[in-house]
Amino acid sequence: MLDTKSKLMAAAIGAAFALPMAAHAQTNVVVYGKLYPDITHVNVSGALPNNAATSTLSPTGKGTNNTNLTAMDSPNSRLGFRGTEDLGDGLKAIFQLEMGFSSDTGQATDASAPFSRNTFVGLSGNFGTIRLGNMDTVYKDLGDQMNMLGIVSGNFMGTSNILSKPSFTVNGASSFHLRRTNSFYYESPQMAGFTGLFDWSPNEVAGSASSGVISTGVKYENGPVYAALAYESHKDMFGGSNGVAGNGGTAALTSNLTTPGASSKDDALRATFQYRFPDSWKAELDVAQMRYRESGQVGAGKFNEYKHNSWALGIEKLIGAVTLAGSYGQMTAGSCSLTGGVDCNTNGLEAKMFNAGVGYSFSKRTMLFGVYSYMGNNTGVASNWLDGKPTAGADISTFAVGISHSF
Repeated sequence: MLDTKSKLMAAAIGAAFALPMAAHAQTNVVVYGKLYPDITHVNVSGALPNNAATSTLSPTGKGTNNTNLTAMDSPNSRLGFRGTEDLGDGLKAIFQLEMGFSSDTGQATDASAPFSRNTFVGLSGNFGTIRLGNMDTVYKDLGDQMNMLGIVSGNFMGTSNILSKPSFTVNGASSFHLRRTNSFYYESPQMAGFTGLFDWSPNEVAGSASSGVISTGVKYENGPVYAALAYESHKDMFGGSNGVAGNGGTAALTSNLTTPGASSKDDALRATFQYRFPDSWKAELDVAQMRYRESGQVGAGKFNEYKHNSWALGIEKLIGAVTLAGSYGQMTAGSCSLTGGVDCNTNGLEAKMFNAGVGYSFSKRTMLFGVYSYMGNNTGVASNWLDGKPTAGADISTFAVGISHSF
């Protein structure tokens, strides 16, 4: 048995030997998260009658109408861990693991992939920052910066429903507002207010010529001014055909998905400008164009091309503990073409969205909020709210009250 003095001596020697290891392992880890559950009432009305004619690309009318629903929702509540390790000479290792969960039920958003939100490891230094993992694309990061009351992510008032997808589908293959797996992401050092960004997500399918997703852009930040230009390209994701397939479109319009040698290139370009005024309010304008093109089709009447433009304006005003916010966006019907000169019309594919909200902050982390949103469709289904249940032409009015807390 060791006496007390011997034990203290052994502990001191052990600590001395451990010091060099500890000195080289100064990893700083932060636990963070955000919860913003709300009580929501939604009204769906104005859907087209059963079998009513729509655009060439829209689902036919189903007659579903006048749906009322009250529920508790938990859009993108999340928990994460992030940290850095100083490697010397200005070089740092960085990491982040983030998961989503439903704060109203306590369940993980995706139990099969617990860290399914932005999760990565990388290096940061004089050369910029490199990250490898599962991340939002540059296109998603740079545009649509007006996060109304800080609760837009995953919520029904997201103007991404107008800015980043067509109105004839809610299929994810058609969206330019997503997180991508297997991503390589580079951000340059800032020079004179400018920062360049690039990310690439390979296809990872053996034998495929697809290069997956490429997203790039540049942003400028100086005082009250934020400006950005972003571009994203999808190779062989068939956003047009998959979009039509997702709304139950005809076999002719979706046959490119199974035609050997068929390919696609979908791309989007968006400009963003935000100005922060000195009297505690700010405004932002986003303008975007999306285009879906396919080739290698066999026969006439197959999906060939669809393109459209969209824009959104957002404002925010801070008055003491009260924040007022609003946004409005529109997308045009656009134009489309089919192979063999077959007629393609986009009648009614235009859509519009209006949002208004007020928040009362008890602190920098805790806020009560109330929000209202209106999505107006003609023949489209431009919203993934209610898991894509709104049918062609349905208009959606939503009101919610809740509490937001960050830590």
